[in-house]
Amino acid sequence: MPIHISEALLMGVAGDDVPTLEQQLWLGSGGTCALCSEAIDREGDELEAGRDGAGGLRLSHARCHHDVVSDGDRVRLESELADNPAGYLKRRGWRKSRAKRVDPRVPLLRAGSERRWTWIVEGALADGSGVQLGCLAISFGGEGGEDHEGVFIEGDGEDLWTVVVLDADYPDIGFVTLTEHARELDWVADDSTRQRVALESATFERTVRLTLAVDGDELEVRERFTPAVQLALASRRIPFGDRYEADRGAVVVAREGDRSLDDLPELIDLLGDAIWLRAVVAEDPPGRVPEREALRVLALG
Repeated sequence: MPIHISEALLMGVAGDDVPTLEQQLWLGSGGTCALCSEAIDREGDELEAGRDGAGGLRLSHARCHHDVVSDGDRVRLESELADNPAGYLKRRGWRKSRAKRVDPRVPLLRAGSERRWTWIVEGALADGSGVQLGCLAISFGGEGGEDHEGVFIEGDGEDLWTVVVLDADYPDIGFVTLTEHARELDWVADDSTRQRVALESATFERTVRLTLAVDGDELEVRERFTPAVQLALASRRIPFGDRYEADRGAVVVAREGDRSLDDLPELIDLLGDAIWLRAVVAEDPPGRVPEREALRVLALG
């Protein structure tokens, strides 16, 4: 399988020298992914070239190349947070909060008949943007209510979600949601609020499901989800049970189930996904694949 090398990395490399560059990358890797340290299957894995912290070239799995928080980062976070999560929060200037914010209008944060945060931590990233991490309980009262997919749920019940809300300059073009594509869920609820958006990449269509508010600006969304972004999303994938959502002023990444502050490494992982999504939907010029290293610094603080 060929190694994907971005145009920026290919600047100054003659076309005839690309196979030589691929071979150098492969030999230099020692058959190991530079980001997760697992073995690389040259024939079966999607591979991507990138820059390391010193400016040299590295070879990694494509999924790792587009994953903001690496396996190594997760191990270091678990070690750092094992005994002193409060110290980590203090270092980053984050604090527990009882504040009730004005939530973005994404489907998850409008679901049910009532919503409450069971716990929440808030603060800011190094770029000044506000962030909240917490557990959201979505209740369905006696008269029921719509779930996150727009399906009406009758009777009582409660869903728990671990949620990251990140400020973003996402324009008012209608909410967008991304989830894992699953054939049995390949439909849009008849609630007249959302539509499936078909894009060019067949690989993307097989792995990711993109929906847009029915009155949203589909042209603007297409400008942001270019073929290059589609391939990056297909490589990094969206785990089953996770949701990526954006609406005016914010992006949201959520995972089914309740986590506590003891699960901060997992929450930082979700924060990395939120930062990546924000770079796709809100940064200009639109349509560029986010550069991992700058996003990683924001996620890890």
